Amino acid sequence: MPLSPVAVVGATYTVSERGLAADVLAARALGLAPLPICTSIVVASGGRVTDVTDVPVDTVIAQLEHLEAAGPVRGVKIGVLGSDKTAAAVLDRVRSMDVPVVLDVVASGPSGETVLEARGIDAVADRLGAATLVTLSKADAELVTNTQIESLDDAQVAAQRLHNRGAAAVVIRCGSLPYRFYDAADDPGSDAGRPFFADLYYDGEDFALFEAPLLDAHPDGASSAFALAALSGLVSGRPVEEALQLAKRFATDAVRHATEVEGHAPRLHVGPSSHS
Repeated sequence: MPLSPVAVVGATYTVSERGLAADVLAARALGLAPLPICTSIVVASGGRVTDVTDVPVDTVIAQLEHLEAAGPVRGVKIGVLGSDKTAAAVLDRVRSMDVPVVLDVVASGPSGETVLEARGIDAVADRLGAATLVTLSKADAELVTNTQIESLDDAQVAAQRLHNRGAAAVVIRCGSLPYRFYDAADDPGSDAGRPFFADLYYDGEDFALFEAPLLDAHPDGASSAFALAALSGLVSGRPVEEALQLAKRFATDAVRHATEVEGHAPRLHVGPSSHS
C-alpha cells in the first residue's frame, strides 16, 4: 500500500534532532512519506538558541508551489514559521488545501529564547482556524494568549481563548501542573506522589486530559513525535480525540525508550509504529 505523503513545514536545527529532522524521523516511523518545507535555520545546542535565520518568504512560497506541483498531499504539519510574512503565507495557503493540518505553534526556544517575534505570533493567532488541530507548549500558550498558566484551571482559560481566536481544536502541553491554583501536594484530590505529564484538549465544548507518567528523559523532538502521530491519525480518518490518544501513547513510548548519546541530548526512539 502506498505511503501517505504529508508536508512538514518548519525549521532546520543544528546538531540536534529537532524541527524538520524530528518531523522526518517521526513521519517515517508512522508510515508516512514526509515532504519537508524549510522556513528557518535555527542555530541551537545544549538547550540554547543563539541565532535564527529566516528563509525569505518568496523562497518559502516557491517551496510550497513545488510541493503542490509534485503530487497529492494528504496532510500538513507546521512547526516554526520564522516571520510574520511567512506565517501568513503558509497558513493562508494550507487553509485551501482541504487536508488535515496540525499546527504546532512554536514561539520560544527550549530556554525561552524567541524564535517567533510578536508580529509573527499575531499573524499565527489570527489564522488558527487554518488548522484542524492546534498544539503548543505551556510557555507558547502563555505568549499567544497573554495568560499566566500555573495550574490546569489556567490552562483551560488559555485553551478557551485560543478557541475564541479560531482554533477548532487545541492541545496545550502542560507538563506537570497542579489541578488548581494551590499546590498539588495540598490538593486532596491529587496523587502528589505520582507526577504526570498532562496534555489538555479543548474542542469548544468539552475538555479532555491526556496523561502519562512524567519521565526522566528529555530527548529532542518529543513535540514533533506527538504532532506527527496526531496527524497520522487524522490522515487515516480517526476522530481528533482518538488520534490524540494514539499520539500520546506514541510520543510517551518514544521518550521512554530514548537512546543516550555521548555528550548530547538523548535521541527519541521512533522505530516502526503500530499506530494505524
